[in-house]
Amino acid sequence: MNEHGSMPNNCSKNESPLSTLKSESARQRWDMFHRAIAHAKQSNTEALLEAESTGTKSKRTGPILTIAR
Repeated sequence: MNEHGSMPNNCSKNESPLSTLKSESARQRWDMFHRAIAHAKQSNTEALLEAESTGTKSKRTGPILTIAR
């Protein structure tokens, strides 16, 4: 909100506020998606390192994810 009590004007002259809101929502969803992928990769790497360091007697704490490209 700006000092006039309305939403900030982040949209261009040709773009409607609704269109800007939808674009921002889509950007936020993509950002969250990419953060989730990064977290999954990190968790997978940590699980693999833990499995290697504890040997074959280790008890798995959770699934190891495979990231397909």
